[in-house]
Amino acid sequence: MHRSPRSRLSALWPLLIPVLLLSGRGAGAAPPSGGFVQLVPVVSGLTDPLGVTHAGDGSGRLFIVQQTGQIRIWDGTQLLATSFLDVSSVSSPCGSPPNCGERGLLGLAFHPNYASNGFFYVDYTRGNGDIVIARYHVSANPNVADPNSGLILLTIPHSSQPNHNGGQLAFGSDGYLYIGVGDGGGGGDPFESGQNTNTLLGKVLRIDVNGDSFPADPNRNYAIPPSNPFASTPSSAPEVWAYGLRNPWRFSFDRSTHDLYIADVGQGNWEEIDFQPAASAGGQNYGWDCREGAHPFETDADCTGPAFIDPVLEYDHSGGKCAVIGGYVYRGQPASSVLTGNYLYSDLCTGQIWLSTHGAGSWTSQQILSISPLVTTFGESEKGRLYIASQGGTLQWIAPYTFQDVAPDFWAWQFVEGLAASGITGGCGGNDFCPNSSLNRAEAAVFLVRAVHGSAFVPPAASGTVFTDVPASYWAASYIEQVAADGVARGCGANRYCPEALLTRAEAAVLLLRGKHGQSYAPPAGTGTVFHDVPADYWAVSWIEQLSAEGISGGCGGGNYCPDQAMTRAEAAVLLTRTFSLTTP
Repeated sequence: MHRSPRSRLSALWPLLIPVLLLSGRGAGAAPPSGGFVQLVPVVSGLTDPLGVTHAGDGSGRLFIVQQTGQIRIWDGTQLLATSFLDVSSVSSPCGSPPNCGERGLLGLAFHPNYASNGFFYVDYTRGNGDIVIARYHVSANPNVADPNSGLILLTIPHSSQPNHNGGQLAFGSDGYLYIGVGDGGGGGDPFESGQNTNTLLGKVLRIDVNGDSFPADPNRNYAIPPSNPFASTPSSAPEVWAYGLRNPWRFSFDRSTHDLYIADVGQGNWEEIDFQPAASAGGQNYGWDCREGAHPFETDADCTGPAFIDPVLEYDHSGGKCAVIGGYVYRGQPASSVLTGNYLYSDLCTGQIWLSTHGAGSWTSQQILSISPLVTTFGESEKGRLYIASQGGTLQWIAPYTFQDVAPDFWAWQFVEGLAASGITGGCGGNDFCPNSSLNRAEAAVFLVRAVHGSAFVPPAASGTVFTDVPASYWAASYIEQVAADGVARGCGANRYCPEALLTRAEAAVLLLRGKHGQSYAPPAGTGTVFHDVPADYWAVSWIEQLSAEGISGGCGGGNYCPDQAMTRAEAAVLLTRTFSLTTP
């Protein structure tokens, strides 16, 4: 993979990507979700991170592969001090300061049934360079694996050259383990591995970790899937799934369509992305070393007969680019008008991050972000968040967001996104949400109707006869009359609604609980002991204390609720999301 000397990580800069303008007052129409993207730092101080994945066990943890032999855990708030597993005693040693070249601990994948069986798999190189695929088991401590549980499944000889080891591991939707293996190293495929289906080098392999086709061989502890393309071909290795690859450093499956994307590091001129649809029966020949990308490389006799599959994307080495780093198709939350359904990839030396789109057989790419080199890998969380790591020791989140004034580092970001994704609000206009602005009673009516009835609900046309200060022509008249019909809001007195008046936090407690439980709901009597500033004789004490009892609001801080304070739009997003159990990223 590596083509250039190590460099220090310099400052990152976010690139915002406006897509469409938002319109509408108050609640507004639903905006294009995730119309902006930026890099958000997650953790630093890692040592040569080159793999990021999840266990699929519902824990939300990230498992970070360090080339020096350790698997570290990010638990969502911190990097745990103790490694999940350390294989440095059996993997290729690294110099000091760490300099592993292309060897070391290279890959990690968790069994699809990890939550019940505790099995996971690693790809590392031994001291002599041979590639090892081994299975380990978690210990009684979910954050620490049993270091003595290692079982070698497969060993691939690779001692002649230190480079082109591949290293990616991933389970497909078929339950089989896919393994990326380089061509054996050197330049120009001196071992002619790419076109030789009888060697495991220069391939993507597919094995069944749940069986054993070689019970008499203690060094081959796996089964051959009967549908592998060469499973019944005596002159070919039955493990081979795809071939003609130089160094498939990183590949990934689209978690929605199950299509396979293979980023194959080029020789001197071209980097490529190969695509394999989910319905493929395998056996594709991607051309190396007869071709580099879609271009001729060698013209010997082995290159005259095969039918090669051209890459769907390629780029040259202009501008200092040197080695493709494959990523993922984004399927995370929030859904993103920029990212969703599109494949992201990068380059080791430049740190450019590209987004590719395709349709009707045409693939295009555009740069959307940049990270200081040397970028080594992408990663995906259990919920589909995408990450990118640098050899400098940083892990960053590739974060989409809907409103330009509510970036992912804003305290209520996830609640605002939940509100937008549910169709409750399209912001305050002009790509903004105005999180710190106070919410008025008309806007609150729109929010509540959409939360109670669903975003597709359209209230009946307003009559203009319910409240004297809300004529039929008022922009939110139909919503205001609907909350009255639902018994959620009864106005501000004297047959008025006071639509432009700011909603207080006390009023919000009443409206939210009526919206959730129905107009006939009456909360238990208040005690006056929950919040310092809400005594037992306060008019809304029972509603405010019930809001707290249901875990919807913990007050405004310092043991207070601030009942007469105007509610901000950000606070409203939090309370609405919690009250109606809206999905948040």
